[in-house]
Amino acid sequence: MWPYVLRVRLRGMDFDFGSEPEQAVAYTKYIREMRRILVEKRRIPAIAADRAISRSLEAAFDFQSAPLRYRFLKIIEAHRDTTLDELILELRQLSKAIGQLPPNSKGELNKRVLAAIGQARFDSETFIEIVETITAALPQIGPHRLADNIRSLIHPESGGTRRSPIIDQWEAMPATTRVKVEGMVRPSRSLVRWLDNVADLLERERPARKQGAPRSISQVFVSRIATIWRALGLNPGLAYDFGRGGRVESAFQRYCRAALSAVGDSTKISARQVVNYKRNTKTARIR
Repeated sequence: MWPYVLRVRLRGMDFDFGSEPEQAVAYTKYIREMRRILVEKRRIPAIAADRAISRSLEAAFDFQSAPLRYRFLKIIEAHRDTTLDELILELRQLSKAIGQLPPNSKGELNKRVLAAIGQARFDSETFIEIVETITAALPQIGPHRLADNIRSLIHPESGGTRRSPIIDQWEAMPATTRVKVEGMVRPSRSLVRWLDNVADLLERERPARKQGAPRSISQVFVSRIATIWRALGLNPGLAYDFGRGGRVESAFQRYCRAALSAVGDSTKISARQVVNYKRNTKTARIR
């Protein structure tokens, strides 16, 4: 399911209780609790309340799948960085290997690829053309030992018929980086200098690695439910028991807990998380 984890969006009607009727009973129970808070306690019209409950359940489902999505994003990010590292390294190794050819062989190779590296417009099709032109020219240049070394960098698997992994890596890099670099590559009459320039541009324009911890998924959930409440004209706040002299679970917190419980999640929203939401909202307004 990994390829679809970022796109799946569950709704209440998608929830399959299977052979566990107690989950269906609990689902109904917590939906009623959410409706009681909105309709009976806060006097929200039933139609608006049902619409808000539906959106709240979507947020609860997203909350449950957030850890899976986060892990998948980290895998994608790590693969993206590794692919770009490998591409830069292989372009530099290819440049070095071509640079070791004698002048006549190097000149012949430059002549073969000049039509591609010398044009002002550069894109992925041009890159593929350059790699394939180098491969096609290698049997006609020498020494064969150096030519075979270059061929092994382009096609590590001897006798392989599939296209070069360098092309796969080029197409697998982040699209924003590829588009930027394609627009910055300049014509050249030297294949070695052209390869070095492309590697330098890829290094310079690579996406910055994200630093710090990810935003709390609980905080994201609180923010989404609070937005739903504000749209209803309600205040997503806290409650205080003056008789006992302390905070008690507010209607907003109970509503959040009911939404999560409806989808089988036992997470509770603390007063601190509500306070953090209010603080972050206030800071954003000041900015």
